[in-house]
Amino acid sequence: MIKEEVSINPKFFFAFEKNNKLFEKKYKDIFIWDIVRSDVYYQLLWKPKVKFTIKNNAFSKLQFLKEILFFMISLLLKKYDVIFFTSSRNKNFNGKFFDQNLEDILVKYPKAICFESFERNIEKLKNKKNTIYNPVSFFRIFFKIFYRKQNFKEIINLINKEFNSNTLTNEDLNSLIVQYQIDYNFYSLIFRLKKPKVIFINQNGIQKGLFAAATKFKIPVIEVQHGIIDEGHLSYNYSKNIDYSGRKISLPSYFFTFSEFWAKDLYYPVNETINMGNSYFSLQNEIEIKNIVNGLLVASSDIFGENLKDLIIEFTQKYKFPIYFKLHPNQYFQKEYFQEVFKDYNNVEVFTNNKTIYELLEISNAVLVIQSTALYEALHMNRLGIILRKQTYTRHSHLFENSNVYLIDNANELYDALNNNYRVDDSGKNLFFEEFKNEKFLNFMKKIEY
Repeated sequence: MIKEEVSINPKFFFAFEKNNKLFEKKYKDIFIWDIVRSDVYYQLLWKPKVKFTIKNNAFSKLQFLKEILFFMISLLLKKYDVIFFTSSRNKNFNGKFFDQNLEDILVKYPKAICFESFERNIEKLKNKKNTIYNPVSFFRIFFKIFYRKQNFKEIINLINKEFNSNTLTNEDLNSLIVQYQIDYNFYSLIFRLKKPKVIFINQNGIQKGLFAAATKFKIPVIEVQHGIIDEGHLSYNYSKNIDYSGRKISLPSYFFTFSEFWAKDLYYPVNETINMGNSYFSLQNEIEIKNIVNGLLVASSDIFGENLKDLIIEFTQKYKFPIYFKLHPNQYFQKEYFQEVFKDYNNVEVFTNNKTIYELLEISNAVLVIQSTALYEALHMNRLGIILRKQTYTRHSHLFENSNVYLIDNANELYDALNNNYRVDDSGKNLFFEEFKNEKFLNFMKKIEY
């Protein structure tokens, strides 16, 4: 999906929020702006150019009904002190899916219950014991018919006038707010019946209904870092000049980061942001590379896939490097499309979750991105980082002076960048990903009186 970005400085957006007192806006008893602001910001930034049809997955209606039944029965059974909300998108060496962001913590609580949001086949999970598929998407579809649409034209007119836009509709805001209401009721039911003492989640800062429900029941929520965060990721960045008291925003209680690097310039008003590290990401730079490799990993996503595809076609018509085109989980449904696009280029292979980023970095000497966490993972593994100057590439501006990062505009510049060697510089070692701090975590858990 090609999308063109309009430049909107987050600080300008913050000023717009403050001047129009948007965090004061309420629908019934709900402060609505925090629910919609991140989506509004991205809708203002992006203009869709190509739409793909998402195919139905292979699960039958019977399987779907079994999932719902199993979920409902599980609610009435055992209570759990610890609940995890996982997203198991990567495979381990045994071919089992696991959540690499939560794994350090999950292994410490073998009796906890997990609600899985990505892999529906529980048998494929590494941590399948006490794990059930989270059917919140079903509840959103089913229960939305019971919610009446509201008129948010006042807010929409403010937004469209300020940003000279007509992309935002009343339907957009209604959809987000109804989803929040359903999520809030759904998770309130879970927390009322399961009575957890602590919740861990890996969901990229977007679960406002869950956060609000946990706050209602006074349950601490610890969110672990999911991927890249910066000033343009408004789920993690707020103005310091606005009063958010009175439950105007819904956030986790605590936020664990990969290292100090990520949150140092952001204002995320949780109780505490803590550098806890992550074993999966930090240990990848210890992988021994025995052979000289010359492959190129392309880290795609639904937003950037078309621009990256066009560059790779241009590049492959001139040069014959091995290309590993890695799809983001949010575009796995596009696999057949990209395979068809690249079918005449034998040096290009398309990957979903059959290979991890790190497995592909092992056989590559560089990564090509527009905006991706894979850039930091590559540098962590002593690989070159190559940035295509398209769309939101400036979100990586803090790396433009890095001696192992190259900015390019075309296939010839990509070729030139690939012919450089990695320059060893220990000053940046473990800058992005530190080891998980076990003792620090245990002391933290004592502090929150779990």
